[in-house]
Amino acid sequence: MIWKKRRFIYLVLIMVALVVAVSFFNSYYMYQMSISEQRARLSELVGVQKNVIAEIGVRLWASTDIDEHGVIDLLVRSHSLFMEKDSKVEFIVAKREGGFISFLSLNGKAVPSDSPMAKIPFDSGLAIPMKHALLRQVGTIIADDYDTTEVLAAYNYVTLRNTTLGIVAKVDLEEVKAPFMEANIIVLGVGSFLTLIGVWLFLRISEPIIRALQQSEQQYRGLVENADSLIIRIDSNGNITYANNYAQNYFAVDSVVGIPMYQLFEEEVSTPSIFGIAEFLSERTSLNPTQIAKSKNEFAYVSWTVKLFESQTPELLCIGIDVTNEHLARQAQKESQERFRALAKAAPVGIVITDLMGNLMYANEKMQELTRASTVELAGVGWLQFIERGLRDEIIREWFTQNNIKQRYEFQLTNLKGDELWILGQIVDLENAHSETVGKLVALTDITRIKEADVARSRLTAAIEQAAEMIIITDLDGTISYVNPAFEQVSGYSKEEVLGKNPRILNSGEHKRDFYIGLWETLVADEIWTGRFINRRKNGERYTQESTIGPVKNDNGERIGYVGVARDISEQLVIEARLRQSQKLESIGELAAGIAHEINTPTQYVTSNLQFFEDSFAKYSGMIEKTQKLILLIKNRELGGSESEILEYAEKIIDDQEVEFLKEDLPNALQESESGLKRISEIVQSIKQLAHPGEVKKSFWSLNEIVRDAVTVATNEWKYSAIINYDLDEQLDHIYCLKAEVGQVILNVVVNAAHAIEAVRDIDDELGSISIKTYSERDLAVLEISDTGSGIPEELLDRIFDPFFTTKEVGKGTGQGLAIAHNVVTNLHNGSIEVLSTVGEGSTFVIKLPFEDKD
Repeated sequence: MIWKKRRFIYLVLIMVALVVAVSFFNSYYMYQMSISEQRARLSELVGVQKNVIAEIGVRLWASTDIDEHGVIDLLVRSHSLFMEKDSKVEFIVAKREGGFISFLSLNGKAVPSDSPMAKIPFDSGLAIPMKHALLRQVGTIIADDYDTTEVLAAYNYVTLRNTTLGIVAKVDLEEVKAPFMEANIIVLGVGSFLTLIGVWLFLRISEPIIRALQQSEQQYRGLVENADSLIIRIDSNGNITYANNYAQNYFAVDSVVGIPMYQLFEEEVSTPSIFGIAEFLSERTSLNPTQIAKSKNEFAYVSWTVKLFESQTPELLCIGIDVTNEHLARQAQKESQERFRALAKAAPVGIVITDLMGNLMYANEKMQELTRASTVELAGVGWLQFIERGLRDEIIREWFTQNNIKQRYEFQLTNLKGDELWILGQIVDLENAHSETVGKLVALTDITRIKEADVARSRLTAAIEQAAEMIIITDLDGTISYVNPAFEQVSGYSKEEVLGKNPRILNSGEHKRDFYIGLWETLVADEIWTGRFINRRKNGERYTQESTIGPVKNDNGERIGYVGVARDISEQLVIEARLRQSQKLESIGELAAGIAHEINTPTQYVTSNLQFFEDSFAKYSGMIEKTQKLILLIKNRELGGSESEILEYAEKIIDDQEVEFLKEDLPNALQESESGLKRISEIVQSIKQLAHPGEVKKSFWSLNEIVRDAVTVATNEWKYSAIINYDLDEQLDHIYCLKAEVGQVILNVVVNAAHAIEAVRDIDDELGSISIKTYSERDLAVLEISDTGSGIPEELLDRIFDPFFTTKEVGKGTGQGLAIAHNVVTNLHNGSIEVLSTVGEGSTFVIKLPFEDKD
């Protein structure tokens, strides 16, 4: 009831306010009308008075001698009569005297000279209407009079001879307002009374109607406010004027009322007006909802129904339904379909979707690629015709007429180009939401390469298992994961004994730690290591193997282990050593005549000197025997005679000339014999070094000494055709080598150089030259042997190191010398040998040997 009383009071107050407003407006309007009428009336009055005064003055001055004061007195009397008829209007006449306003007549009465109104300062701010009149202005004004009373006055002026008179007719505004105020109060009272009666009657009559409307409104409001839909009303500017509770709580704002509707959308509205929003929302159905931010991280989707109420102020009713779940479900389904299409398109396998009978419903690009057939050619059960005939019926029966007893098959597929592919086929059921099988999905994987790889792997495995070379595979840490039978045969270890172990079980202790460090550095750098090992068998025997070790990588190029291929070269090394030894002996055999000549020459003069020594010794022996006899005779005093006779006898025994000869020649003969024997010893030692069966281990040797020994042995080969020019670096460090093998290399090259010079030299020509130079180049000792021989044709340069290749006449060379030299330098010493040659100018052999053993 309180709300009803309050409503009644509010209604009464509103009605009273309306009555007051109407009454006030009516009074104000009537008052303004009265003011307008008074203005016209007063203006007319002062105009008439002006004309009367002017006419009176003209007539009196024309007939009598009356002055302006007489005219004014007459005017005052006549005006007094006029004022009796209308006492509300005051009529004033005044003139200006200097800086004052002098009032002459007030309401038909003369103003006494002692009256305060007799004179008022012109600039005092009082009597404003009169001031305008005395300034010769005409008009009406609401202003303060001489007694500060607010009046409505009309003013005018008249000129009598030389005097300007101001004429003012005025009405007190309070007197004008008073009737209207009284009428307003009466109207207000009567109106309020009638209002109260009207409100009471209205409430009595309309209360049932209002109650019904209220109930309807409550039901409607409850329906709207509690609806699970967004109900929004927007005005003509697109701003929200109403939103139900669901809408208020739905959006991520404190209050949606008053904000533009388009700000709620994540999408941009091209025209934010009410018509643009109506067009925008009319397109946002459940299949195309709007995206709305419910919070900073949560978005929702709403479909809309809109109703536009067109009038002078159009409004738009918007009803939105949250379709987030449906939209996300459709989107997820769409994304799932797109993902399936993308996966099927990008899949490396052929994908076929069929009905329960095997009829094609979908085939991806890979399937078309495998069969080289279009979708039309694969339609129906056409795709099954590409399966090999021997398995086709069985596959159809197992996959489409039974309960998928066998879901995987490997079979051959022949495409339209005639290519035969190995395929792994797998089938699964497609089920609907009710777990009912509605179709089949078949995946066809091309395993041709796998099949080929299996065949190749089988062949490779067989080859590895049967290979004569040892093959060992390890992981990145060197742990053995595979060895072949050849490894077991050579090492003596079984596969079970070495798997999971490190190859160091074969370590013989022959190699330094740096050797293995260098090996691992090469492998870690993804490079291939090639070299020789001296390993130990299970029984303790040592053997030499030639190995190649490299990284094993996966398809991504990542190193996953190492593989080593090795062969036992122990017997090969023995054979090679024997071959080199036979080559040495062959070389020495070829040089035997020259060596014999070189030894024979010093032997001859040693023999001659020995004969000389023998003769000289016989003479010395004779003289010594005679001298001994003489001494004995003298001791025994058996020799008579004087001292001079004894001296004469002594001189006969010793031949002074012979003694002098022997004194000079014997030392020379001894020196010659010593030189000859040294030369013989030098030749023999050089031959010994070259003809030695070969060292087992390398040692540090002077390359310069090896060069000199080889040149010495070959002296008889070069001394008649060339001279030797040495340019040896005496500061050159010793090299780690097999001395005899390196000497054999130098001997072969020097002999070949001498033969090359001899082949192009005539008997009368000057001797050729063989230049031998040694120097260092980083960690290598370099030996250059140059000759001025015939040179080697360019087409033969690539073959001179081949076994059994020779350019010499039959019987003068076996073709083994340079082949063995190449093997000794490159394989035994990890060095290099190359030849630079110009036909007609000669050749240069460049041999490079490491100072330290690289292994």
